[in-house]
Amino acid sequence: MEITDRQSNVQIIKDFSSNLISAFSADMFSLAMGLMLLDETGMSLSFGLSMIIMPLVSLLGLVPIGNLVDSHRHKPLLVTSILVRLIALLIYAITINDFHGVGKILPTVGFLVINYTVQSVMTTGYNAAIHELVNDAHIQRLSSLTQSATSFATIFSPLVATSFYAILGFKMFIEFSIAANLVTLLILLSMTFHDQPIASASRNENDGNQWAHFKIGLRYIIANRFLKYVMSGGVFLNLMISALNVGMPFMVVHQLHAGAVTLGILNSVYAVGVLMGNLLLALLPPLKQLAKTLALAFVLVAVTLMAFGFVMIPGLSKGTLQIVGGAILLVSGIALAFLNTPMGIYIQKAVPTALLGRVSATVMSINMASLPIGVMIYTVIFQVFPSWVNFTVSGIILLGFALFLSRLMILEEDRQNRETQSELVKGTNS
Repeated sequence: MEITDRQSNVQIIKDFSSNLISAFSADMFSLAMGLMLLDETGMSLSFGLSMIIMPLVSLLGLVPIGNLVDSHRHKPLLVTSILVRLIALLIYAITINDFHGVGKILPTVGFLVINYTVQSVMTTGYNAAIHELVNDAHIQRLSSLTQSATSFATIFSPLVATSFYAILGFKMFIEFSIAANLVTLLILLSMTFHDQPIASASRNENDGNQWAHFKIGLRYIIANRFLKYVMSGGVFLNLMISALNVGMPFMVVHQLHAGAVTLGILNSVYAVGVLMGNLLLALLPPLKQLAKTLALAFVLVAVTLMAFGFVMIPGLSKGTLQIVGGAILLVSGIALAFLNTPMGIYIQKAVPTALLGRVSATVMSINMASLPIGVMIYTVIFQVFPSWVNFTVSGIILLGFALFLSRLMILEEDRQNRETQSELVKGTNS
């Protein structure tokens, strides 16, 4: 049965509400957990556990999670995932006070492993189920609003969490997270999933092992040149953008001595840019020339990274840094939204429904794995070379790669469009 525009709009409202509540509560809980561990252990690792565990869980669960999503109905799978998270939260709430000092890391690691496994299943499941929620005309709006909810949470959840942590304590954040997950579950239960016939058929594929099923998705990625270009662009971008993740705090606080407030302003402006970009995408009609959109966004991200190097020079006043650096990061955030969200939209529209779980899981895991690699590389580089040089050179390298990749993407998109037109002409003549 075809999904109507009215049904799509209702689903978008529910999905946006669910993602906003889920992302906001998760970000607050994560920050409160880091503060609690820092108070109890005094270790800098307190805020780094998530960065270690999340990519590991994603990589280890790549094959089974991709297969799981493609072989089961998505709504029951998502409902089960939230229930598992709720049970894990309850157990964590009951047991965490039985541990003291450094010992609190043990139950926290156990919870985070379960939590990120659930998160991986839910993210992959939502990506694979998007055709069951809205029609093709509304995929861009749904995807961009989902990303907007995440950006909104990134901006405001730290303010709320840090303001209330000292007053309410960590226990209240656990209770709030449980309540938020219950609300998310109720919203999910109210949503209508229109199972796709091809997805239903794939559930009957019980022959073969996990790896044999997963290779079907890999073969599809290898055969689709445009998808390979998009993936390689995402991986390289994550490697290079780590210069900002590592270098900006180091440069602003340690070298320019501009203070934590300036760093907070720059981070917030960057997140606002991502939010603005996604909201703009939600208002725009479906993108027609994807390759050119990605190319322009890629070049803008590279140019802003390079420009940031010229701003981050010793002796720059705090006000100039906040205004000029903030303007550069705002443009960079908007450009990043026009990269990430359209990439996801392309995957959701182009990949067959029966393979979406495996393909989405592969793309997300590979992109996520490149982040810690970039962090490790730039951690060393920023200790050796001047920070402004690192930003500028990274921007130049990214710009060269962006121009090269843009040409490949545009040529491949044109080739695919010509093939599609040729098939339409043949169909008309026959």
